[in-house]
Amino acid sequence: MTATLTHTPAEQALIDALDGATGWQAQLREATLTQGLPTRRHELWKWSDLRRAANDVTAPGRMIVTGLDTPISDGARIELDVTASAGASAADAELVIPAGASVTLIERYSAEAAALGNWHLKITLQDGARLDRIILAADKPDSAFIASSEIALAPNARLHQRALDFGGRLSRIETHVTHPGEGAEVDLGGVYLLEGGHHADSTSVVHHTGPGGVTKQLVKGAAAAKGHGVFQGKFIVDRAAQQTDARMTHRAMMLDDRAEIDAKPELEIYADDVQCAHGNALGALDETALFYMRQRGIPAVRARALLIESFLAEPLDAIADETLREDFKVQLRTRLEALS
Repeated sequence: MTATLTHTPAEQALIDALDGATGWQAQLREATLTQGLPTRRHELWKWSDLRRAANDVTAPGRMIVTGLDTPISDGARIELDVTASAGASAADAELVIPAGASVTLIERYSAEAAALGNWHLKITLQDGARLDRIILAADKPDSAFIASSEIALAPNARLHQRALDFGGRLSRIETHVTHPGEGAEVDLGGVYLLEGGHHADSTSVVHHTGPGGVTKQLVKGAAAAKGHGVFQGKFIVDRAAQQTDARMTHRAMMLDDRAEIDAKPELEIYADDVQCAHGNALGALDETALFYMRQRGIPAVRARALLIESFLAEPLDAIADETLREDFKVQLRTRLEALS
């Protein structure tokens, strides 16, 4: 006898919102119908309970996406604004970066209170294409927002991704990359900064399927009292992916004893001629450095903000677009000064 799943109001709202959907949205509806929303019992969600985070969602909502009509060609700049209204909603899109083209993609996520937003993006990089993908997950304190992506690279393609996440009731940026090797390169970077009650989850899987691939990943974060940061990174290296060079690093700072940061870096390697490594480090603010800054007349709030910014800024330094890079740093600095 098979037990019948009793859906929560949020689950039923998402099922209703996706009635008649096709493609990825139909898959999401079926998964919600048969399994419900993910909880800590799901291994990939062991620190992010989506069902609980969406417990005030009771009706279907709407997701608005602008910028999808931008032509994709060499030098294109695509700006996607993705906004989830109150209630349960989902949207998806597919982008193809033409062979040899260099494209900048900027995604900005926002959500109203009591929203459960699901955004999915499928990206294909053709031979020799380059994509600079830059994500800003704005403040979403009373909502759950899940952004997932499937990115497939052809030989000689390059993916450069940076994300800045200020969290929400639950904010998750999930990236799945299929890496062919053969001259292709992947560079993933991210920063999360969380005040009390905010939760941010950075989850990624890079699957190396062919020889000679390069992947770099650097994620840094900081959480204040009752902030919760999650990092889950996994590199899979197939037997055919000899001479892979893949390196993953996560470093985080707990700004209070009541902060929580969970991390699980993983390597799954079936090839024997590779250079692969992962590292994870958690620490607190350097009180000695803070003392010396105070001795030089820098106010305590400013000194704390400067120290945290210097720690977090490294992934953002690699944003190629100078205007975007400085904009992200200003937003980070403003948050830090308010938090400190």
